[in-house]
Amino acid sequence: MEQTQVQRKLESLENSFICGNCEDVLKVFPQECIDLVLTSPPYADQRDYGSDDSLISPDQYVQWFAPKAQEIHRVLKENGSFVLNISDKVVNGYQHLFVFELVLFLCKDIGFHLVRDYIWYNPATPPNVFSRGGYGRTKKSHEYCFWFSKGPEWTFNLDPIRKPYGKDMLKYLQGKGKGDRNRNTRPSTHNFDCEKVWNDNGGSDPGSVIEIGNTNSNDVFAKLCKERGISHPARFPEKLAEFFILSGTDEGDIVLDPFSGSGTTAISAARNNRRWIGIDANQDYCELASARMNLEFEGASNGD
Repeated sequence: MEQTQVQRKLESLENSFICGNCEDVLKVFPQECIDLVLTSPPYADQRDYGSDDSLISPDQYVQWFAPKAQEIHRVLKENGSFVLNISDKVVNGYQHLFVFELVLFLCKDIGFHLVRDYIWYNPATPPNVFSRGGYGRTKKSHEYCFWFSKGPEWTFNLDPIRKPYGKDMLKYLQGKGKGDRNRNTRPSTHNFDCEKVWNDNGGSDPGSVIEIGNTNSNDVFAKLCKERGISHPARFPEKLAEFFILSGTDEGDIVLDPFSGSGTTAISAARNNRRWIGIDANQDYCELASARMNLEFEGASNGD
C-alpha cells in the first residue's frame, strides 16, 4: 500500500470507536501503523461482556487470543509497544497458569519481547470469599500489566511518570545526607553516597508497582450506564492508562485499544494529545464510549 493510501486509511480510522471482533477489524488496518496497543481483554471465564466471544475458558485462553495477537503484532510499528493488562483466576483450588502461558506464547510464538512486568496494585480491593481465610490464600489485590516491544527499540519517556521525591531524597538533593557509600549499605547490598549533591530530575523512578485505587463509581461513564440501563462489568482507572500512554508514546502518536470497552484508553489518549482508535465487539459499549468521549471532549469521536 502506498504511503498516501496508508495515511488516508489511518485518517479514516483515527479517533473513532469501531464495533466488531478485533481480529477481523484489524485485518483492514495497514501494516505497522500503530505506536502503542494498550488493552485489557475479557477476564477468563468470569464475566459476561455482552458478546458471544467474551466468555473464555482459562484452558482455551491462549488459543482464543492467538489470532488477535497475530494482528496486534502486524499493525504495531517496529518501535511500538504492546501493553497487556490481565488478571488470572483460581481453578479447582489453584491459581491457573494461563496468564503465564500467554506471556510465553506471545514471546516464543508471536515474536514479542517482554520489556517489563508491571504490577497494578489496587489498595481499594474489597473483601471477598478469600478474605475469610478458608481457601488457603489472601484476596488478590493486584493485576498484571505486561509491556512488550516488537523490535529492539521502543519509545520510553521516564520524566512524565516520575513520582514526587520522598523526604530523605530531598535531603540528598540539598547535600544534607550523612556519610559515604561505606556508611550507607542496606541489607539488600545497595549502597549510596549521601554526602554528594544528587541530580534533581523532577521526581524519582516509580518502579514496577503501580498503586492506583479503582474507586471511581460516579463519573461520566457510570452516569451514562445508569441512564441507559447498561452495565459494564469492569474497567481500569484512567490513571493506569495514562501511565503507559505518557511513558510509551509521544504527542501525536496513535494509541489502539482492541478491547476498548468503556473507552478509558481512548479518553486518556485524547486528554494527552495522542490520536486513538477503539475496537469492541459490543455495540452498546461502543455507543457508550462514544457518548462518553463526546461529553468529555465535545465532538471528539465519530463512533462507527
